[in-house]
Amino acid sequence: MLLVLAGCQTPAPLHFDTNEPGWQVRQGQAVWRLQAQATELAGELVVARHPDGRAFVQFAKPPVTLASATQSRETWQFALPLQRRSGRGHNPPPPTVVWFQLVRLLRGESTGPDWRGERFADGRWRLENIRTGETLEGFLGP
Repeated sequence: MLLVLAGCQTPAPLHFDTNEPGWQVRQGQAVWRLQAQATELAGELVVARHPDGRAFVQFAKPPVTLASATQSRETWQFALPLQRRSGRGHNPPPPTVVWFQLVRLLRGESTGPDWRGERFADGRWRLENIRTGETLEGFLGP
């Protein structure tokens, strides 16, 4: 019984020190639309990635964080504070969360089946969920 319960534990919250060696931290701007007819939200974007697979994404309109997501080799979590939504679990992360799709796109990986991801020569990128109409587009500085 103890082994069964241990296998079903909720992962502990993820906390990363992006000042550790190996982290690539980039900042920029993004526009997020949650669904086809929703109002667009513009804000500041921070994306931090580590070669070992860890990642951190934060979308904010300072001083308010609108969305955040973290991923390690084993677990993931996300939070949408204004919507009072959050989730966490074991990999792979849910394919419906745009922030995990952004990390995949920036790594040069293919996005989920419902997502169309594009990277442009000028450094911009765009993600669109072809099922829901959710979009995220923006750029990150070097």
